[in-house]
Amino acid sequence: MVDPTVVHITKRLRQIARELDIHSKHIQETYKITVPQLICLREIYEHGPISLGALTKIVFLNSSTVTGIVDRLEKRNLVRRTRVSKDRRKIHVEITDEGVEFIKNAPTPLQDTFVERLQQLSEEEVRSILWAIERLVQLLTSESEGVPDHAELDQIAAPAAAPKAEEGRS
Repeated sequence: MVDPTVVHITKRLRQIARELDIHSKHIQETYKITVPQLICLREIYEHGPISLGALTKIVFLNSSTVTGIVDRLEKRNLVRRTRVSKDRRKIHVEITDEGVEFIKNAPTPLQDTFVERLQQLSEEEVRSILWAIERLVQLLTSESEGVPDHAELDQIAAPAAAPKAEEGRS
């Protein structure tokens, strides 16, 4: 017989997946962009010109998926590929002016109500949630990496617990 705790965790994870899927469909219908595309676009915006390999690692998607996402973002003129050296194989992706404008008006990858509720939590509560999510990822995947230490979680938790006005980028 399956442990009732395992069944409960499975049901709650399914509920989370369902909520993410509902919001993802809303974003796709309203903004004509998928959540993975939005996440990639935000990371390109945050990190400046970035290689596809580095982007793949940051967003936890496989390289063929990221290549397809970048292709679609490029078709919409939200990003462009640029060569960074004489070696034609070395290509970075950078955001365009249209991409910056899109990001400024884009929704969050999670529901606004979730973001608002998260921002009302204490830094310690946010850190605990982050730790639990990281631990779940570790349990669910074959990653050998451990859960981030408190310093890493502090860095991630602080912006969520204490929102700042978004500063303009040049």
